[in-house]
Amino acid sequence: MARYGATGLFLMMAMLVVRDYGLQLRSVLAALAALSGAGYGICTYLFLPQEAVPLQFLFLPFCIMGPVLVWLFSLSLFQDDFKLGPLHWAGTLLYFGLNQLFFSVLYDTSGMARDTVFVIYSILRFGLIVHMLFVAWQGRDDDLLCERRRFRSFYIVAVGVTISTIFVRETFLLQGSVPDIMSSFFHSVLFFLLAVFVFWHTTKANTDILLNTRAPGAMAKAVIPAAPEGNDPADQIDLDEIQRLMSAENYYLKPGLTVAGLAEAAKVPEHRLRRLINSHLGYRNFSAFLNDFRIEAAKQSLADTDKRHVPVLTIAMDLGYGSLGPFNRAFKERTGQTPTEYRRASLGG
Repeated sequence: MARYGATGLFLMMAMLVVRDYGLQLRSVLAALAALSGAGYGICTYLFLPQEAVPLQFLFLPFCIMGPVLVWLFSLSLFQDDFKLGPLHWAGTLLYFGLNQLFFSVLYDTSGMARDTVFVIYSILRFGLIVHMLFVAWQGRDDDLLCERRRFRSFYIVAVGVTISTIFVRETFLLQGSVPDIMSSFFHSVLFFLLAVFVFWHTTKANTDILLNTRAPGAMAKAVIPAAPEGNDPADQIDLDEIQRLMSAENYYLKPGLTVAGLAEAAKVPEHRLRRLINSHLGYRNFSAFLNDFRIEAAKQSLADTDKRHVPVLTIAMDLGYGSLGPFNRAFKERTGQTPTEYRRASLGG
């Protein structure tokens, strides 16, 4: 019954996510990851009724690609600027190729080729787990969404324990053996608890986790907007102080500036600063907030005729970037041009 319940929750989650959030990349990946959860519940169930066997063929592709779909969804969930790139496609194709090579060609054979492919396949699966959990943990201090910050810790524990248990069970315990009833029962209960956890945190009750409230490429305002009427008047006082620090004192140039550092300078509790920047300015992470101020300053420097001979690298380093690559990416993401192209256009070249 636990496995049936988990499968039903994953199917419902897939439908609700698309209904509530549309076809933005994050919601599509969430739906595919949920379908992979449902597919895993169906395709690995030892006691599936005969009449339900056709469902295994229907959900088999989602079951096969489950680790990759969960990995991509996790990256999109915790990386606000996530886009599918060549490395993601390469990882997906490599995983699919190894999966098919092992299970369709080498599974019933023996020898070094089978063992080698299985080891590489297992390492890749384990690497996907480690990477997505690392990304979830890495951005915790930068996250401005209080709900998502809490979710990160629970996600690492709940998803990490469940997926790692499944990985260990399938990789080391089930090779060439038939699982016993107690093992299958424990596995089903764990799977159900994961389904409940993910369902609760990714449906309409917790919109901030999935919904991207800030359009990609939106730039910081020269003046932080006033708090809406009817809000706590203290919000405007705090927003004014943040504006003073960021614009008048160029606090965004401070090396290693963190949420805690800015909160201390503004004499605002850290959790309140996170809420102010997120709710009033629409930022989901602190790095994007800082980058927008830095790129705005870079635009002014690049358009300044007195600085026309200053190397782009020097401008980037002066703004706190450690190298030219991250600066170029951040600049083009927000302006649609490279720094050199922007300078040429601004100076009339």
